[in-house]
Amino acid sequence: MEQYNGTNAIGTALATGKAIEVGRDEHYLVANRYMSASAAPIFDSRREVVGVLNISSDAYLPTTHVNGMVRVMTQAVENQLIIATYRQHYYLFIFNTNPDNIDSQWSGLLVFDEEGRIVASNRRADLLMGTELKGLAIEQVTGIKPLQLSAHPERQVLNFNCLANYPLFAVIRKPAVSQARGSVADIRKHRAVKDARQPKISPQDFGDPQALMSLALGDQKMQRAVEQGLNVVHSDIPLLIQGETGVGKEVFVTAFHASSPRSDKELVAVNCAAIPTELVESELFGYVKGAFTGANQKGSTGHIRRADGGTLFLDEIGDMPLNVQARLLRVLQEKRVTPLGSSESYPVDFRLVCATHQPLRNLVKQQRFRDDLYYRVNGLTVFLPSLREREDLRSLAETVLRSLDEYDGQTEISEEVFNLFESHNWPGNIRQLYNVLRVATVMSAGDEISPHHLPDDFYLDLQASVSETDDVDIQVEEDADWRESLPKVYAAFGGNISKTASALGVSRNTIYKRLKDLGVK
Repeated sequence: MEQYNGTNAIGTALATGKAIEVGRDEHYLVANRYMSASAAPIFDSRREVVGVLNISSDAYLPTTHVNGMVRVMTQAVENQLIIATYRQHYYLFIFNTNPDNIDSQWSGLLVFDEEGRIVASNRRADLLMGTELKGLAIEQVTGIKPLQLSAHPERQVLNFNCLANYPLFAVIRKPAVSQARGSVADIRKHRAVKDARQPKISPQDFGDPQALMSLALGDQKMQRAVEQGLNVVHSDIPLLIQGETGVGKEVFVTAFHASSPRSDKELVAVNCAAIPTELVESELFGYVKGAFTGANQKGSTGHIRRADGGTLFLDEIGDMPLNVQARLLRVLQEKRVTPLGSSESYPVDFRLVCATHQPLRNLVKQQRFRDDLYYRVNGLTVFLPSLREREDLRSLAETVLRSLDEYDGQTEISEEVFNLFESHNWPGNIRQLYNVLRVATVMSAGDEISPHHLPDDFYLDLQASVSETDDVDIQVEEDADWRESLPKVYAAFGGNISKTASALGVSRNTIYKRLKDLGVK
């Protein structure tokens, strides 16, 4: 519009991506010089312009007033677009400088997932925090752990210090899908009471086995883990998941719960390593009013009672203090829980799933984990393979990419990048792959992901995984991994010696010498 009609509010707002005021004589067309106009672009949840809001008038209205109206109205539209996109499955975090104006359309709004990753924010949120929030961890921004935020009552105001170290006030809105699941459970219960003559519903009628099956992408070890999970998903056998940090234990548990008869109830995840030792008991078992100094005046239900009817996931259970292990064992034996400071116990029924990156058997031998609790939680042990062991790296990378791609699924990974991925040791496993692809997706902006789109940390790890270096040369004669990896890295950079040397942290002469030794031209 700008190029055809010259300077005007709508065209200039589209061209600049910013709110704009155009006075009477500032219009290029003489026919438009009788009016003033204020316009602002409207951005969707992906920060792409989807429209413009414009107010034009021939009245002598204060331009600052009109421009302010336009800004607030566009912000209101953008907020609703974000809410409509993410409300079903994500947490909304709404905040402002004063607790009395949190409901204002001019509040900051960000969206985060169950892992605490910020997936979207409005422009006001970025302004209040002083940085672009998408991709950051919610704990990094607020100083509050995701688990605490997800457990915080909706609409109850909380205060925190932002990145710029001044106070802000916020409320949480939880995913709508969890409320929907609750209503489905109520409907099922009502139907069962209404017509007791109907045949009982089989556990197989609940859950979606496809949730677990979708994790099997071609790797034999992962296929075995999925099959083991499916074999016990309709029983109450405790599940113990072992694997390195970042292999996707929580993803597996989420899929396992979704495939189980308890899928219409809550999955309560507790990271035992992330809770301060002195708070583990109160977080798990709950407490009554006045149970200890600093206790919430309303008391707390506790994670175990929250999981009643559903699944309790104790991540990093090997880090649980011994005194808490004893209380947990009693809960598992009696199927009742007693809150701290209370003489009353409550019945509980939940599916127990535990996970650890540590061999629990070794912890038992070291007397850091109770042997009687070990045999309680170790009904079936499932081992999740590390990423460097998996045979389905390509399929997994493409699956992760589809979950991140904001360009209508058009982004692809180049063959050179796949070669680098196969040469990598992946010390951070799937979590690291996720972060690498998240950065690469942003850097590529919808184009094919190439080696130069990968973050620098990726190459530092690649260097460590394929070589052992000193200042001048490297020992590779006995290193079969190096002999296999060097040609792949070299090919990934299209035969560029400088880039290969830089990626591996060695000199160009070293690359020339080793390629010659390997017969690579």
